[in-house]
Amino acid sequence: MTHFTILKQMLRERRRGLIWWSLAVAALATITAASYPAVRDAGEGFEEFMDGLPEGVTQMMGAADGITTPSGYLNSQFFSNVFPILLLIYGIGLAAWSIAGAEREGTLEPLLANPVHRWRLAVERFAGVAILVTVVSLVATVVLVALRSPFELDELSVSNLAAAGVAALLMALLFTALTFAVGAASGSRGAAIAAGAGLATATYVVYGLSALVDVFENLRWTSPWHWLLQPSPLTDGWTFQAIGAPAVVLVPFVVVGVAVFNRRDLT
Repeated sequence: MTHFTILKQMLRERRRGLIWWSLAVAALATITAASYPAVRDAGEGFEEFMDGLPEGVTQMMGAADGITTPSGYLNSQFFSNVFPILLLIYGIGLAAWSIAGAEREGTLEPLLANPVHRWRLAVERFAGVAILVTVVSLVATVVLVALRSPFELDELSVSNLAAAGVAALLMALLFTALTFAVGAASGSRGAAIAAGAGLATATYVVYGLSALVDVFENLRWTSPWHWLLQPSPLTDGWTFQAIGAPAVVLVPFVVVGVAVFNRRDLT
């Protein structure tokens, strides 16, 4: 097989889903940006409401710094919850299908019947997942950058918006890589989804409760949600915590998944 044949095939198979996901995320980013002037104009009422909430709740909402500034608004309404969760759903679903799902469907064996190494198939499948999730993240970021001026979000620099988009992407890819590794190692799509979604949920709970419970406060540094949101890339830009940490952590998941799949008995 020629170079990147498996990757190209996967991208062709998933292009229709990619289009729909991209359109949905673009629409969500547009609606979010367009709503900011109304939220800002009603600022005092919103801020009073947020001040009355427990610290842990505002932290989970990404609203620790309020919601009437451009950075606080986009954090609380987009980057701390809806956007990364959508990327997680998309990425985890793709990763669970890439090896384990295809194996269950019986579409993996025909690929392996070709003169192609298992490790190459696994690497190209994960690369396909990463590319698809990256495109969706890029669409949302480009839309927000384009709408900065029309909806009075000019205070946010293009660099910081790009950093926030990349940080959300890398956090989603971290759990996506775990899903891929478990699926490649076990051949179970259910186990893969449970691992990725379960850890994403658990670390989100740890992050949210860290402002309320001492034991979780001591564990907060382990949560990728903490890396993403404190400090926020929208205000602090390209920090190692938000960008470098998830990038470093996800690589071993991919390596282990590829290595175990390369040696696993598929009979």
